[in-house]
Amino acid sequence: MSSRTPDNTPSHRSTRSLRSRLRPPSAVRRPGLYLAAAAAGAVLIGTATTGGTPASAEPAAAVSVADQLGISAEAGASIEEQIAPLQNLAASRSERESAQIQATKAQRAADEAARQKAAEEAARKKKAAEKAAAKKAAAEKAAEEQAAREEADRQAAEEAAAAEADAAEPAPAAAAAPSGSYQDYAMSKLGGDSSEFSCLENLWGRESGWNPNAQNPSSTAYGIPQFLDSTWAGTGIAKTSDGYRQIDAGLIYIDSRYGSPCGAWSHSKSTGWY
Repeated sequence: MSSRTPDNTPSHRSTRSLRSRLRPPSAVRRPGLYLAAAAAGAVLIGTATTGGTPASAEPAAAVSVADQLGISAEAGASIEEQIAPLQNLAASRSERESAQIQATKAQRAADEAARQKAAEEAARKKKAAEKAAAKKAAAEKAAEEQAAREEADRQAAEEAAAAEADAAEPAPAAAAAPSGSYQDYAMSKLGGDSSEFSCLENLWGRESGWNPNAQNPSSTAYGIPQFLDSTWAGTGIAKTSDGYRQIDAGLIYIDSRYGSPCGAWSHSKSTGWY
């Protein structure tokens, strides 16, 4: 008969209760479990890197990581359960980082595409504005040229119309040539003043006898008024044989020099010349 105390004996129950009170809480045990898991991983890596046992060595009996660490099977399963969330957390973090990198790349690509599109749109608008400005300048230039041509045509038409009007307008009748005696012509030039004509008739009667061809043999005195060549130049009328023009020149000279025929006649009577 065995002397081992059954598990359900009071003594055994007291022992388990005491162990439970002495075992630290699970929150305190977890770091130990994590260290145990890390140690187990190190053992597995060491075993893998050693290349296994030599061919001549006898195969070793399979020993679990939990056995190597002196951990019970139940404790090993508990460690794996506690490590699994950490592995999931690491995988989730890696996925988030990868997703964030992909999102950053996508955002950069979108920003670059938007920038390129904006640059292309700005270039298109600039080209369109330059084309519109060139078209406007060409239209303004064409309008200016058209206006210049129209103005030139208008002026040409006005000149042509004026020329036609001048050609159609009858030329003014030529002034009637003087007629009658030189004395009658002189009277008309004096406005019918008989007293002034009487002085003029005496003056030129003594000078030339009213002969338009009278020539002084000792000087250049010529014509009805007996003007010297220098005197003709002062009247604005060239020396001429036309008696009527000679009367015009004589009256101009008398008017500018003596004021009237009677003044010239008075001077001639006192000096013998005028």
